[in-house]
Formats: sequence, C-alpha cells, structure tokens
Amino acid sequence: MQRIEDAFIEMDALAEQTGGYFARPFEGNIECTDLLFNVYRQFGIRYYSAAPKEQHFVKEVTRVTWANMQEEKTGSKQDIRPAFSA
Repeated sequence: MQRIEDAFIEMDALAEQTGGYFARPFEGNIECTDLLFNVYRQFGIRYYSAAPKEQHFVKEVTRVTWANMQEEKTGSKQDIRPAFSA
C-alpha cells in the first residue's frame, strides 16, 4: 500500500513542477498519437526534424484519417473538413 502512496506523492511533485496539473492520457489520445506517428513513418518524415510544411501535411492527414476512423467506429456521420482546404 505504501508504494501506491509514494507514486501519488511523486506524481504530485511532478505536477507541481509543471504548473500544478497532471492528468493521465485517455485511450483516445494514445490512439490518436499513435496514428500521428504512423503517418510520419508512412511518409518517411522524421518528427523532430520535420519542416513546418511537413508538420502541417502530417497533421492534416492525421486529422482527416482520425475523423474517418471515428466515423466508422461510432457509425455517426461527421462533418469532416477536407484536408488542405481554406
């Protein structure tokens, strides 16, 4: 039991260092982040050295792909703005 309390104390200390807020990511955030890095990999773009145009491209592809995946998953039609539109 003491180990769990120590972990919470450690999380509180980390949260204090970052402004006092800490929240664990939920499954949807992790899935979306995985998709983002898969798209980077798919197009052979390195995340840390990507140019701003490359970053925008990957984010748009990820956004549209994620929306389509959620539409299929939930079965409800979403208003998906096409990638690279104004």
